Amino acid sequence: MRMKHFVLRAGYGVFLLCAAAQAAQRPVEAPPVVPAAAPAYDDDPRSMGGGRCRDNVYNCADTPNPLPAAKTVWIDEMTWMDVRDALAAGKKTVIIPSGGIEPNGVWTALGKHDWIAHGLCESVARRLGNALCAPVVEFVPEGEPGQKHSHADTVGTIGVSDATYAAVVSDIARGMKAHGFENIILVGDHGGGQQIMADVADRLNKEWGGTHAIYIKAFYDSWDGADALLQKDMKLWQPGVKDGMHDDPDVELQLIVQDPETIRWRERVKAHKAVINGVSVADLSQARAWGRRIVEYRTTVTVAAINQAIVARSH
Repeated sequence: MRMKHFVLRAGYGVFLLCAAAQAAQRPVEAPPVVPAAAPAYDDDPRSMGGGRCRDNVYNCADTPNPLPAAKTVWIDEMTWMDVRDALAAGKKTVIIPSGGIEPNGVWTALGKHDWIAHGLCESVARRLGNALCAPVVEFVPEGEPGQKHSHADTVGTIGVSDATYAAVVSDIARGMKAHGFENIILVGDHGGGQQIMADVADRLNKEWGGTHAIYIKAFYDSWDGADALLQKDMKLWQPGVKDGMHDDPDVELQLIVQDPETIRWRERVKAHKAVINGVSVADLSQARAWGRRIVEYRTTVTVAAINQAIVARSH
């Protein structure tokens, strides 16, 4: 039986050798040619909008916008044609606002700075008349990432390193300049990123060989003026009266203008807790009116600083 198996294996081996010899004598066939996939974008400089101009006329840079001009000042709420047309109409200033996610006492949402920066950027852009807003940069330095200190000792805080924040702001600014914006305005509602924004503006202007990036210190400094407005002019907040939390009347009043739920207004009124540092926010209509005065003040200060900086750049 073992001999029979040996003979069968030997015969099968001879068969394989013969088959291999015959295959070697046949010409080798070239593999089939597979056409290369067409690139996502062609070389037509008119192609824009995420597609190719040859595929759809709405992918062509010079195609008229089929819709009326956008009413929003927020780039992320516009179509690419809306932004193109805004630039062509002279809106060549873009504001890059920064917020922050950090603890703000027991009443106020962690995203306080994001909400306030959003409201102020829109107000400033509309007052300028020739500006748009980039989306709010929500993640800013809040202490060393991964370490529980500074604001980062409190759950819910979201922060990034100084280097990450600087890189994000720098890259956004570079993109804005590449697309044709001439004045790139950097503002921040959170104290931790102020010097970083100033340094980013300096580095970018050296890189570009001219002053295009402008850091507006007055935007953040207007917090002090808002305190004075409530204490001295409006006489709503008595100096020295503090609840001992990272929260103030000027914070809550600005947030009420955006959305009362960011300060848990409804629940606080029901619980008889709608007071901060001795200032009641229970009357929603009155609180909104006070908040609008603060927004108006901070807007006026910021617009004046931006215009002054742009004029100074031209000399």
